[in-house]
Amino acid sequence: MSYDYISSILRRLTAANSEEEQVTQKQSINSTGNDIVNSVYYKTLEDELVELSETSETDYNEMLSESTTIEEVEKEIEAKQQEIVDKQTETDAYIETCRNAIEAIFAKGTDVIPKEVQEKYDTELDNILNNIAYNTGTIQENLSVITENAITIEQVNQEIEARRQEIEEKEAEIKSLKKKSNPDEDKISSLQDEISSLNLEISILNVIASNAQKTIDTAEQCNSSLYSENETLSESQQGLMSRLMAEYYETHTEEDRVYEDSGLKAQIENLEGNIQTASNNLTVNTIKLTADIELLTQVKAIKEQQAAQKAAASSSSSTPSYSTGGTYTGDLPSNTTLAAAAESMASSMGTTGWCLKGVNNTLEQVYGFRLSYNSAYQAIPALQSRSDFTEVTNQYKSASDLKNLPAGAIVVWENSSNHPHGHISIALGDGREASDHIQSQTVNYGTQYHVFIKNS
Repeated sequence: MSYDYISSILRRLTAANSEEEQVTQKQSINSTGNDIVNSVYYKTLEDELVELSETSETDYNEMLSESTTIEEVEKEIEAKQQEIVDKQTETDAYIETCRNAIEAIFAKGTDVIPKEVQEKYDTELDNILNNIAYNTGTIQENLSVITENAITIEQVNQEIEARRQEIEEKEAEIKSLKKKSNPDEDKISSLQDEISSLNLEISILNVIASNAQKTIDTAEQCNSSLYSENETLSESQQGLMSRLMAEYYETHTEEDRVYEDSGLKAQIENLEGNIQTASNNLTVNTIKLTADIELLTQVKAIKEQQAAQKAAASSSSSTPSYSTGGTYTGDLPSNTTLAAAAESMASSMGTTGWCLKGVNNTLEQVYGFRLSYNSAYQAIPALQSRSDFTEVTNQYKSASDLKNLPAGAIVVWENSSNHPHGHISIALGDGREASDHIQSQTVNYGTQYHVFIKNS
């Protein structure tokens, strides 16, 4: 996945909010004898509002460079997560400060805010903010759905391209076979069946991509509606206090009117505008930081995949050469804890073809780590490099001896043209093995095996 692709996702996620990201600087009100919030105090609030609108920027070129480690990407993700928390805390504190300033203006200007106005204001403001918050949460969920499905479409297109290339290769092979004086009809028929199967897979993948695009369209349409609704709610919030006070004026005397002083009214409206802007900034910043986290998570996945591919490239030669370990002194220990966990995991999965996943699930459950690779045979160098495991392959000169493995021993078979992924399992100590299912201990896989035990 290229940097340009990641950047395009980020732009798409934040484009709908670009106007909201522009912080409008309000001019301070000229100080008068009736001003409660003086110009210095108000200027401080304006400066804080600008600071709240800013977020850290991520250099994705640097994140994707080979010099940046997975651990550094993880630290960047953690920093973004903490920034979301900090922005929420800072915005809450800022809004609280603005609301306290509004309360101070009311208290100084009229001594007591009319109770019925305050109650209506609190109720309606809470309803508006709750609705905006709910809509914003839904928008963020939809943005996540859009991102996930965009990734799905890209991956599906890659799968389709791979199958088309495979079809071309098989068609070329058929053509070559037909040119021979005595063509192998069985081979040709087999290749044609494989082509038909690949075409069927392409059809299924096209359906998956189409469904993903429909999901994206639905989410984008929903977000468009929610953005519009939030704008309406924001407009109603902006003039909420003015409307309630206007209603109050209709049934009260001149002495009851809170906004007779235009200076006080202007200050209150400016502070309400600051609250709205701070809330909008928080929404936009949260969306941007969440998008950063999602993209950084993708960067992390890319680096993990690259690391796995490098490991695979270094260990998948036509004549792999692995050491077979030393000789263990004394009887090999049984690891009944690992064996019991492996048996339970295999029973719960009950699948075939996912041996590495079954063993990984067991290792994570018992020891808290996984062998993060794509093929089972890649666990050989991984286990050989771990100080908490010992290879004892030399103790088992014949594959038939593997039936006598102690409980908890891990057996990994190297790969071959017939077995491109190899095989991995955990011995149960009774002549059986467990991976993603339970079966008799494998002894005739056809490649070199490696036996490991966990150090006590």
